[in-house]
Amino acid sequence: MQILFRCPRGIGPSPTLVVVQVIGELRIGGAERMFVDLCNALDVDKTIVVLTGDSDLQPNLRSELRRDIEVHCVRVRRRTWVRDVWTLSRLLRDAGCDVVHTHMFWPNLYGSLSARLAGVSAIITSEHGRNEWKRRWHKWLEVNVISRYADARLCVSQDILRMRKDVDGVPEDMLRIVPNGTVVPSLLPRAEHQGTVIGSVGRLVSAKDYPMMIRAVSILVSRGVNVKLEIVGEGEEREAIEASIRKEGVESEVTLAGSQTNVSDWLARWRIFVSSSVREGQPVALLEAMAAGLPCVVTAAGGVPDTLADGVEGIIVPPGDPEALADGIQQLLGDAELSGTYGRAARERVIRDFSIESLASTCRQIYTSVLRSKAPDLVS
Repeated sequence: MQILFRCPRGIGPSPTLVVVQVIGELRIGGAERMFVDLCNALDVDKTIVVLTGDSDLQPNLRSELRRDIEVHCVRVRRRTWVRDVWTLSRLLRDAGCDVVHTHMFWPNLYGSLSARLAGVSAIITSEHGRNEWKRRWHKWLEVNVISRYADARLCVSQDILRMRKDVDGVPEDMLRIVPNGTVVPSLLPRAEHQGTVIGSVGRLVSAKDYPMMIRAVSILVSRGVNVKLEIVGEGEEREAIEASIRKEGVESEVTLAGSQTNVSDWLARWRIFVSSSVREGQPVALLEAMAAGLPCVVTAAGGVPDTLADGVEGIIVPPGDPEALADGIQQLLGDAELSGTYGRAARERVIRDFSIESLASTCRQIYTSVLRSKAPDLVS
């Protein structure tokens, strides 16, 4: 059945579905990478991207958006938020959009309010992180503004859904689990991952607990294991991580590679993907590694256990346990057959459950479902 959406301004039928995707910035990060991939994969008539943060932040992923996707920058500042929200609402109204889909707390807040002012038919939010930094007034905004105006609130993992419901007080009937997705390469970067180079991708922030990973490398070196670690990412914890490298005496074994846009090239260099996080949503870097067929040794943070099956698709260890992380890495470095088995199983899992095409299809179905329930006269 062909779905026809009528123009919000009531000028007659139009076979278009216009979706505006709202996010703060397109800096290099997991949620931002998923956002770009989703925008590129969405099967809608028109996709518009709105950035409400620092659009000039470098490096960023803006150039990786499809060329036909419009990008608008409406920076919303707290001291001028009333004016800025009104500006954003005018942009949404002029765009004649059917759906506004916002990502992360501040864009969810400003985007849902602006979309309601603009009379947008369907307002969807996505929750990518635990957001344990929230204070009481943030939680009040979650319930009384975002949840009041949004039609559906998508969570990338069961853990985040529980946080929104139990900690923030978001009504359970608004929440739905929609896992992240990633681009699955048609061919593996290379047939076999050889050598002893392992790697990790993520911002250099406390949630990733890179000092624990560095400690695990030190333990491996003390055991006589030949291993090199490369960490791709940048962040405010760089100096502390560099201090950990010096403290553990593994300057020759650990490389901080900084921000990189060619993550697939780095994945192709590595024998194992490693994560030491203590807090996660559903890590896109893990999905990318799984899609590349890399065996993974990761901590049981956030949505990780729902993403990777321990002992079937990789190895999961407790957060904060460098001995266990070192044991898992050593096991896979010493067993090429097991590494290959885990890598193939992980790739198959992503193809089955976490492809970007699957995510884009699910989002479109949600958009259509909300439009049908909220504005049946707009759908025929």
